[in-house]
Amino acid sequence: MANGYDQTFEDALKVARMYYHLDMTTGEIAAQLGFSRPKVSRLLTWAKQNGVVEFRIVDHRERQLALERELEDKFGIGEVKVVPVAPTAGPERRLDQVVAFAAHYLNSIARPNMILALAWGNTIARLSRALIPKPLAGAQVVQLNGSGNSGSGITYAAGIVTAFAENYGATPHLLPVPAYFDNPKTRDAMFEERTIRRARDLASRADVALYSIGVPGADSYIYKAGYIEKRELDDLLAQGVVGDIGTVFFRVDGTYDDLEINKRSSGPDLKTLAGHTHAVCVVEGTHKRPGILGALAGRFMNTLIIDEPTAVSLLRA
Repeated sequence: MANGYDQTFEDALKVARMYYHLDMTTGEIAAQLGFSRPKVSRLLTWAKQNGVVEFRIVDHRERQLALERELEDKFGIGEVKVVPVAPTAGPERRLDQVVAFAAHYLNSIARPNMILALAWGNTIARLSRALIPKPLAGAQVVQLNGSGNSGSGITYAAGIVTAFAENYGATPHLLPVPAYFDNPKTRDAMFEERTIRRARDLASRADVALYSIGVPGADSYIYKAGYIEKRELDDLLAQGVVGDIGTVFFRVDGTYDDLEINKRSSGPDLKTLAGHTHAVCVVEGTHKRPGILGALAGRFMNTLIIDEPTAVSLLRA
């Protein structure tokens, strides 16, 4: 028969496992083991005092800073922010952590009278739902690329722009044109229209340009929403395209000018993006690694917010 110490040890070990491993409350543990809640609390305290439970503080910041410096030096980018994520976290959870960080970062650079230009997409849509309210006098939010060609595209993009505008108490400005025109001449003519010209001029003067990187493929939003057809997607892949920013495609070496589809795109000229005071690219996922490398090669950003596993993968390039 176990002596008093042995029994206390066994009880403390059992309670500690339920509390720390199974994430059960003291009330749930008490009910399951037939203990009182005060006894469960005493056993948890005993476990800590007698070495059954040990705590270790892991400071990820030093590792983050080292990764950030290495990426900044390797790719010649002004600022990299590496977001630590749990190794066991799935893609959705990782993306949530990255956009939560990005929301705080945006508030740190947001100022009264700022102009924020943003490109719609899954990551920026997710970020629009994680924003932290910060009303700013005179702020404006403008759509960076058109969203037509899809039945729900205009509503989708407008919802993102509106969410950002409401968060900052800003005036929203939409870009009411297709994502892709059928003819480059039609695009050029439309860009001369007064309303469109004003929105594009406002975007060109943005203090903050915000966007992510899309991956060309059957699972991409651009393809699934009907912005491009399968033959166009196949053609892009054959030409070595690895990503898009604001519906403008590019290769892994950062080239994009000679891609025919870009002549019909309503998105920005990628080489102008890094000219904004804050050209912020928010991205998560090692599957986007080729696209990130292409964007870095083209110098399409001056700030990169990225999850830690993907950051590490870039250093192996």
